[in-house]
Amino acid sequence: MKQRLREQAKVQAAPKEASEAIQRRLMAQDWWTAAFQVGIYRSTPSEPSTDALWADLLARGARVAVPVRRGVEYGWGWVDGDTRWRNGAHGIPEPVAAPPAPSGELRVIVVPGLAFDAQGGRLGRGRGHFDRLLAKTGALRIGLCFENRLVEAVPMEPHDIRMDVVATERRMIFAPAAAAKLEGLTG
Repeated sequence: MKQRLREQAKVQAAPKEASEAIQRRLMAQDWWTAAFQVGIYRSTPSEPSTDALWADLLARGARVAVPVRRGVEYGWGWVDGDTRWRNGAHGIPEPVAAPPAPSGELRVIVVPGLAFDAQGGRLGRGRGHFDRLLAKTGALRIGLCFENRLVEAVPMEPHDIRMDVVATERRMIFAPAAAAKLEGLTG
């Protein structure tokens, strides 16, 4: 089932207008401006773009971390507007150098996925890298998803981590656990 969903998501185009709408919708949330230590992905052409989110975070002086390959695993690394980038695994931009960012310091994490469901289920690329990163933090987890990639139910395994919020170009979907995390972020 997961493999079939992955194949369907990979052939769907990533519409620019939808990416822009997802980012605008997220940045319009009153709690977004409270996000000052944020883990975020660098988008590939098949994923919702994060360019506007990056620009917003850097413009307001937020600390920004990205997934960084460290051996066979990933950790978080701090980056800024002066960071130099190289093409990493799967065409994902990676920083040339990034000081380690402790997972516990991140308050919000923006997460990619091939598909999501309304219960916060996420379908990744199948290697579990992001799930392992997310398991180490209590940050508010936000999945960016095109509305046409929102599915009835993502098959979940015990190690899979659910999102607290799923943002699409049409709506924001909040899981019950999001309320406490949002309170901690803004309170």
